[in-house]
Amino acid sequence: MSRALLAALTFFGAVINVLVSGVSVTAEEAGPKVTTSASVTNMPLKPIGPGIFQLGKVTLDKQRRTIRFPAVVNMNEALIEYLVVTSAGKVHESLLRTDAEPWHVHVAMLLLGAKGAGTNRFPENPTAPLPGDKVRIELSWRVRGKEKRHQAEEFVYDRAKKSTMRKGLWVYTGSKVFEGTFIAQRDGSVVSLIEDEDALINNPRVGRDNDDNWQVNAKGLPPVESPVEVIIRLEGASAR
Repeated sequence: MSRALLAALTFFGAVINVLVSGVSVTAEEAGPKVTTSASVTNMPLKPIGPGIFQLGKVTLDKQRRTIRFPAVVNMNEALIEYLVVTSAGKVHESLLRTDAEPWHVHVAMLLLGAKGAGTNRFPENPTAPLPGDKVRIELSWRVRGKEKRHQAEEFVYDRAKKSTMRKGLWVYTGSKVFEGTFIAQRDGSVVSLIEDEDALINNPRVGRDNDDNWQVNAKGLPPVESPVEVIIRLEGASAR
C-alpha cells in the first residue's frame, strides 16, 4: 500500500470516528491528509441535524443517503464534457460550476458507504459497465419560492441519438490519489460526461468515449449564473 493511500485511509477513518462521536474536527486534527489545496487543510465536520452533517459547502444526510452542494449554471449552449466542475476545472466545457471542494464531496460519499472504483481500471470497451457505485443526480432550484427539481440528464443532449440524454444512474468512481495529490481536487472534476478516471462521478452511457457527443439542452434550464443545488443519492447494495 502506498504512503499516499495509507494517509488517505487514515484520514477517512478519523473522519468516520468523528461522525460517530458527533464532534467537529479539522483535517489537521484528524491526522495525515492528502491534498493540493490550502483550503482543504481546515475541514470541519459539523452535525447540523439528526444524521445530517456539513463538510464545507457539502451537506450529508445519512438517512436519505444523499449529499448536496451549491452550484451555478455555467453555460446554456455549446458542446460539454462535464456536468459539474469547480472554478479550477474545465469551466469552458461544463454545464455547472461549483465552489464545493471535490475532497469534501469524496469524504461525504465515503461516509455514506460508497467505495468508488478502487484499484479497478476502466474497461477498454466503452460499452462495458464502469467500476464503482451507482448514484442518482438531481438539480434543484427555486422559482418564486417554489422548488423545481429535475434529473440532471434532462439538461444534456445526446447528439448521436438526437435526443435528451437517457435518464438513469451514474457511477461514483471516486478519482484517485497520485504522489500525495487527490486528482479530482487538483483538476476540479466532479461529474464527467466523458470517460475520466480522475473525476469523482462518471457517465456510464454509450457515447461516453466521444468528446463531441454531448451538448447543453437549455430547455427548462435556469439562466446562466443562476444558483442551483446538486443532489447526489447513493443507490444499490453499496448504500448503508
